[in-house]
Amino acid sequence: MKFGIFKNNKIYFGLAIITVASLYIGNLVKIDLYGQTIPTANNTTTQQHAEHTFDNLIISEHIPLNGQLANGDYLLLMDFTPFATSIEGHSHIAMKVPCNEDGSPQVTVVTGIAPKLNTLNIGNAINNGTLDDKTLDLSAEGRSCLYHAELPNGITDVALINTSNGTLNFNEGGYSVTVSAHGIAIQHIGSNQTVGR
Repeated sequence: MKFGIFKNNKIYFGLAIITVASLYIGNLVKIDLYGQTIPTANNTTTQQHAEHTFDNLIISEHIPLNGQLANGDYLLLMDFTPFATSIEGHSHIAMKVPCNEDGSPQVTVVTGIAPKLNTLNIGNAINNGTLDDKTLDLSAEGRSCLYHAELPNGITDVALINTSNGTLNFNEGGYSVTVSAHGIAIQHIGSNQTVGR
């Protein structure tokens, strides 16, 4: 009996030594994944800004649309704050949403920095695609249509507004929105660096 307890204590003692050693070694080579180097600034009155270390955001999000949306109501799709879109041509929105017989969307996308928002021109419904070199109709006018647009630089918010004059039911049709964006921290927009470079 004593031998069994002694044997278990040896195992516990060995595990304790390994744990302590791992913690000690881990602290020697500590890597802070959330850390950021902050440059030191000369504290003179003539210097307005120190050299900036830029914080970047790269995101692509698929947003399934579910439930009902009353006329005039909106869904906030994305809020990038404290980032804003920054590189022209690198931020996009693609969406499959309810559309009219003429291919016009029953929703409107608005972008900006809330509360100042502007309508985004999402263009015409995309009809022609291919799958394995065969034609594929990507929009079914009167039911659902596919749209794609570039997001403007300097925005933080993207919302979808029901402009159909009725309640939209997103539960049938596989409706969704995908937003892909490249952004930079907002506090750097006013510095000597400009958004879009």
